[in-house]
Amino acid sequence: MQLANMTKLPLIASGIWLLPAMMIQSPVIAQDKVKLRSGTVDEGRIVAEEYDVLLFKTKKGKEEKDVKLKWDDITDVTYGAPEYHQAVNQLTNGNYAAAVSRLEGLAGSASFRKELKPLVVFQLAQAQQRMGKFTEAATALQQLVKENPKSRYIVLAAQGITDCYVALGDPATGTTAIEALSKAATDGGVDALFLAVFDYFRGRLKEAQKDLVGAKVKYQAAAAARGAPASWTAMAKLGLARCEHAEGRSEQARDAYRVLIDLPDVGNEVLAGAWNGLADIVFQDAMKAKNAEQLTNALLMYLRGVVEYGPAPGEGTSEYERSLASAGRVFQQLSELGTDDASKKQNQQRAKQRLDQLRKEFPSSIYLKS
Repeated sequence: MQLANMTKLPLIASGIWLLPAMMIQSPVIAQDKVKLRSGTVDEGRIVAEEYDVLLFKTKKGKEEKDVKLKWDDITDVTYGAPEYHQAVNQLTNGNYAAAVSRLEGLAGSASFRKELKPLVVFQLAQAQQRMGKFTEAATALQQLVKENPKSRYIVLAAQGITDCYVALGDPATGTTAIEALSKAATDGGVDALFLAVFDYFRGRLKEAQKDLVGAKVKYQAAAAARGAPASWTAMAKLGLARCEHAEGRSEQARDAYRVLIDLPDVGNEVLAGAWNGLADIVFQDAMKAKNAEQLTNALLMYLRGVVEYGPAPGEGTSEYERSLASAGRVFQQLSELGTDDASKKQNQQRAKQRLDQLRKEFPSSIYLKS
C-alpha cells in the first residue's frame, strides 16, 4: 500500500498544509486531471479515491475506459470542481467562517459529486481544527471514516483526530476514537498491513499521557511495520527519539535525531522534527550555562523548520508550529541575556514577529498556550 503520495493532497490543518487553490473558469463541466510519475496527464472523472488506488474513468474521444491507478504512480490530482476550489480560496485567504459555511453546504448537497464528499468533509474538519473547534473536527473525521472506510483519507483522518484530542488535553478519548477508526477501516476491508501505521497514532496519544514506556512500544511497532512508507516509519522513529530525550537520555536522543536527518525521502515534517529535537537539547544546555552562543546555535536549528523544512503540501504542521514558537522563545532569551540596548530591542522584536506569525497562521496552535 501506498501512503507515500498522501503528501500530495490539497489539505489544510493545524495538522495539514494547504495547496494554492486552482480556479476553473470554463463554463463546461470541468474534467479531473491526474498527473502520473511518467509525466503524462490523464483527464476524465474520479470514480473513487480509495486508500490503495484511484479509480478513474478516462475519456479519449468518444471512448471511455475505467482504470485503477496506484498512488505511488501519481504525483498530482486536480479536481474539476469549481465550488470546491472556491472554498479552498477562502481558506487560503484566512476567511475560515465563509469557507466552513461553503464546505458544509457542499458536504450536505445532494447535487455535489459524491466521490469528492470525503475530500470536502476532510477539508471541513481541518478548517474547524484551524479555528480551534477541535471536538467538531474530530467528530467530522470519525464520520468520514465511518461512511468511507476505504477512503484515501483514513490515515490523515487518524492524524487529525490525534491532533485534536492532544490539543483538547484528552488523549484517552483520542485513543478510543483511533480504535473505532481502525475497526471501521478493518471492517471495511482495508489491508491489515496498511493499518499497522495506526500504531504511530497510538504511540503519540500514549506519549501525550506521559506513558513513555507504552509510547515506545507502539512507536517501535510502527517503525517496524512491513510495507509502510518511509515517511511514517520515520515519524515513529522521531517519536522514539522524543521519548529518549524525555526520559533523560539526551545522547541517545541526539544520535537518533542525527540518523533521521540523514535518511532519504522522509519528508520535511520529519526533518523539521529532528532539527527541533536537536535544538531542544542544545537549548537546554545553553540555558543552564547562560551561553548566548549556544542559544544562537539552537535558534539556527529551530529556524530550519521554518525556512528550510517548512511543511510540504499534505504534510502535518505541528513541527513547523513548534519551530516558530521555539525560535520566538530563543529570541526572547537572547534579548534577556544581551547587554546592548539596541540588540536587546531587536531580539525582542524578532521574538514577537515569530509569535505573531504563528498566531496569524495557526490561531489555535497548542504552542501558543505555552
